[in-house]
Amino acid sequence: MWKNRQAQLCLFSGLLAFLPSASSFIGDSKYMVLVPSQLYTETPEKICLHLYHLYETVTVTATLISHLGKRNLFDELVVDKDLFQCVSFIIPRFSSSNEEEFLYVDIKGPTHTFSKKKAVLVKNKESVVFVQTDKPMYKPGQTVKFRIVSIDKNLRPLNALLPLAYIEDPKKNRIMQWQDIKTENGLKQMSFSLAAEPIQGPYKIVLHKQSGMKEEHSFTVMEFVLPKFNVELKVPNAIYVNDEILIVTACGKYTYGKPVPGHVKISVCRETETRCKEVNSQFIS
Repeated sequence: MWKNRQAQLCLFSGLLAFLPSASSFIGDSKYMVLVPSQLYTETPEKICLHLYHLYETVTVTATLISHLGKRNLFDELVVDKDLFQCVSFIIPRFSSSNEEEFLYVDIKGPTHTFSKKKAVLVKNKESVVFVQTDKPMYKPGQTVKFRIVSIDKNLRPLNALLPLAYIEDPKKNRIMQWQDIKTENGLKQMSFSLAAEPIQGPYKIVLHKQSGMKEEHSFTVMEFVLPKFNVELKVPNAIYVNDEILIVTACGKYTYGKPVPGHVKISVCRETETRCKEVNSQFIS
């Protein structure tokens, strides 16, 4: 809903900018132009024309002009009757992150002409790229599986080109590297195997985007042992000073369900005291 609302506001701002002077009342002819106030490169954009009550044939042109040069958004359009039409165009990517350009719309007929100029902000298309690993922690020798996800500003899958990606160990060494990674339908599955005796600690997957920005994702490599059993402790919610008996249940179970034999020691501590009192100690089989 918010995405659609943003698009409506953007388009509406373009309409407001054109509406006061983009309607010509010479005779009965009226012209209206709708264009977003912010455009993106390498993305299909639209300019919509509404010409009505025409009494003569006119030609319509729309041009973007900046210090980089002049660019026609569409071929010259010849209109001899009422028209509402949206024309798609694509702006090539440029070196800087954004540019202010001027949109010129010209409508010419045998007896009169109409022109309108409007400033628009043009930004390079930037994809949202992130990395996901199949788990946060790995043991030496295991295979790290990860995927790269790329989406556009509207959260739709985007085919993106990433010039560089690499794995960095805790000592900042690159242990693996890829170049010119292309996502297909917004996704790229990748993997690599850890050494049998790697440096243990935090690792990074680093992606370089075409804009020069970097995206990172961390995971940990360490030799760890899964717990063999779990201990569940049940205690009363409150203990009163006059209580002579304190009922506490300690239950140890192996991961496959059998009980764990062993010693149980229970101590009671008060926040205002540094020492704890041992209540009971016994062997459970």
